[in-house]
Amino acid sequence: MTVKDVKMNRRWGMAIDLDKCTGCGQCSLACNQENNMPIFEDDSDIPKRVSFMELMKVTNDRDAKFPDVKTAFIPKMCQMCEGNDPKNPNPPCVSVCPVVATDVGDDGVVSQIWSRCIGCRYCQTACPYEARVFNWWKPVYEGTFKKSLNPEVSVASRGTIVKCTFCSHIWKRERDRAVAEGKLNINDVTYKTACQSACPNNAIIFGDLNDPESEVAKLSKSKRALRLANAIDLESPEKQKEMRKVKHFSNPKVYYLTSQKWLKDMLNFRKN
Repeated sequence: MTVKDVKMNRRWGMAIDLDKCTGCGQCSLACNQENNMPIFEDDSDIPKRVSFMELMKVTNDRDAKFPDVKTAFIPKMCQMCEGNDPKNPNPPCVSVCPVVATDVGDDGVVSQIWSRCIGCRYCQTACPYEARVFNWWKPVYEGTFKKSLNPEVSVASRGTIVKCTFCSHIWKRERDRAVAEGKLNINDVTYKTACQSACPNNAIIFGDLNDPESEVAKLSKSKRALRLANAIDLESPEKQKEMRKVKHFSNPKVYYLTSQKWLKDMLNFRKN
């Protein structure tokens, strides 16, 4: 038996506990460092900022008065959409790419090949979560930062789209290490994303949604869990089936957890 003979049964997903997140930003910094994202002196131009993970600060001050005003932080990256049929994933961004620079792997991760991208930005337009970033500038790495570049991730050139890939290069590294040790069942290989490893409050959990015993699978079934702007989840199974016949929904594999009603309403685009 070889590695190619083993069918991939993993379906990677993520759960982020917003009640634990303090907005420290270590997840975003770790992501940038891991994926060779350049740092610019002026980072105020948000549309041209290059970052896989945005840390959004939200508050209920529009509807609440002191002392009931609350603040929360939402780490937002690629939501790894599946579309209406998880067995045949068809994310909105993948279907519009004319050069197949983005695709869905056997593990459910929506990939992005920098070198194949022609910069048309169709995928960026189709993404419901604005999770794809266009490289407006040629990447520049100052001083000793050059020495810390990750050799496992190629440097994206100017004029290409980049995005979070759930640090799939780390999985490949662990897979190759397991194969070198004689372990050919790649489904036994697990790994941690850079953002999960960096989070000091253990607010980010990554794992296999297909494994009912995994922590991320259990959290995805929690009453505190919801998916960003995926309002179809609030409907009954019968209603969901009818809605999928007339509309293509994102069906992301990133779950956010909170016990705060105002935050749940905001994530679902509902008024309090």
